[in-house]
Amino acid sequence: MTTKRQKYTREFKLEAISLVVEHKRKVAEVAQSLGIGTSTLDNWVRKYKKEKQGIAPTEGLALTDDQHRIQELEREVRQLKMEKDILKKASALLASDSLNVYR
Repeated sequence: MTTKRQKYTREFKLEAISLVVEHKRKVAEVAQSLGIGTSTLDNWVRKYKKEKQGIAPTEGLALTDDQHRIQELEREVRQLKMEKDILKKASALLASDSLNVYR
């Protein structure tokens, strides 16, 4: 039997991290009170601290607002590049078709 993996919202993660980082509570104490694994919360805290130092997350959604915004902008840039490439190819096809019509 497989167990379903629990998904947590970004807001929930940030609140849990805040209890550890800003309120100076122990990871184990916060994890137990929120009903999550100690290692899970510890991973979130380490990831958050790395992001605060400017190290971009390698996987998943960013926790800090700055890194989150960077991820959104990177997605938008990828989308725009893809659209630009499609338009280039379409215009090249149309140009070659119009040349063939006049021959």
